[in-house]
Amino acid sequence: MKLYVMRHGQASFTASSDKLRELTDQGREESSIMARWLAIKESIFSVTFASPYTRAQQTYDCVIENFTMPVHHYCLEELTPESSPSKCGETLLAYCALHEAENALVVSHLPLVDLLVSDLCKGDVVASFSTSSIACMDIDLENWKGSLLWHRTFNDVLMGAT
Repeated sequence: MKLYVMRHGQASFTASSDKLRELTDQGREESSIMARWLAIKESIFSVTFASPYTRAQQTYDCVIENFTMPVHHYCLEELTPESSPSKCGETLLAYCALHEAENALVVSHLPLVDLLVSDLCKGDVVASFSTSSIACMDIDLENWKGSLLWHRTFNDVLMGAT
């Protein structure tokens, strides 16, 4: 199974709480550009996941505009910034196994996205996720192990990365 992990787009720091921070105009544009690029690689996701925080939900909305709606979508507390990467990984993979997912998309935050990819890939290190970055992993759902296939930033995509 392919698991795509995306960090939310650039967000404003003016909000009454971290949970309520919204995307900036640049964050919306970055997320939309990354989504269009990702749509060339995948046309539909078996299952999608997003953090309940506003900026992750807004990023998810930008992304999913470019895809056929998934049959299964989950908004999970396990995807908030300070969540445990191992508990998050277990939850995500359990849902993916339940739905016999061929591929899945996750939209979340730092530091979780860095730690989650490292945890699932048992040490494959991704350079820190800049806003709207996406990593793709090949996950063996029987053994719950993965390998990093690629990681792309917004700048990589602007420079013509495939």
